[in-house]
Amino acid sequence: MEKNNALEALVDITNNNLGYVPSTPTEFNELSRLIQQKTGRSLSLSSIKRIWGYVKYEGFPSVTTLNILAQYNEFKDWESFMFHNMENDTCDSGFINESAVNADSLKCGDMLVLTWGVDKSCEIECISHMRFRVNSSQNIKLLVGDKFTLHTLCIGHPIYVCDIERGDIRVPAYIGAKKGGITSISFMPCPK
Repeated sequence: MEKNNALEALVDITNNNLGYVPSTPTEFNELSRLIQQKTGRSLSLSSIKRIWGYVKYEGFPSVTTLNILAQYNEFKDWESFMFHNMENDTCDSGFINESAVNADSLKCGDMLVLTWGVDKSCEIECISHMRFRVNSSQNIKLLVGDKFTLHTLCIGHPIYVCDIERGDIRVPAYIGAKKGGITSISFMPCPK
C-alpha cells in the first residue's frame, strides 16, 4: 500500500475510534490529550493539524509521529499498521511465510506467552490435544481458567480460538490481536 494512502487509512481509523472527524482547535486538543493518555507519548498539536489537513503541509510525518498514531489505534507501530493494511488491501488469501506454531505439535504442560497491541498478553498452557487453558491474561477478553481449542498461531496475525469453556458457560469463538497481529510468541516446554 502506498504510504499516503496508508496515512489516510490511519486517519480514517483514528476518526472511527474517536467517533468524529476533528475539525476545530478544541477537537485537535482533545485528540492530542487522548493520544497522550492512551500511549504515554505526545504528538504536537501542529503535527496533528498537519496530518488532518487543517494546516497546509507538503511533507510527510516522521516515523516517530506515525508510530505514536499507530499505537493510539492499538497497532505495535507504523510498520505493523502498514503490514496490516497491505494484507487487507491485496488478495484475500495467501500462504503464511512467517514461522507458525502448530498446536498439534505441542504436548501437555507446554506453555506459550503471547503478546500484542499495547500491554495485551496471555499465558496459555496445553492441557490436551489442541486444548489450552489461560493461566494469565492482561487487558484481553480471555480470562484466567478459560479453556479453548487452538489450531495455529503466527506472529503478525490474529489469534483465533474456539469451543471456549468458561466454567459452565460455553462461548463459540474469540479473536484477538485483530489490529497488527500477535507481536511475540514465547515457548516454554513442559518441565520433565
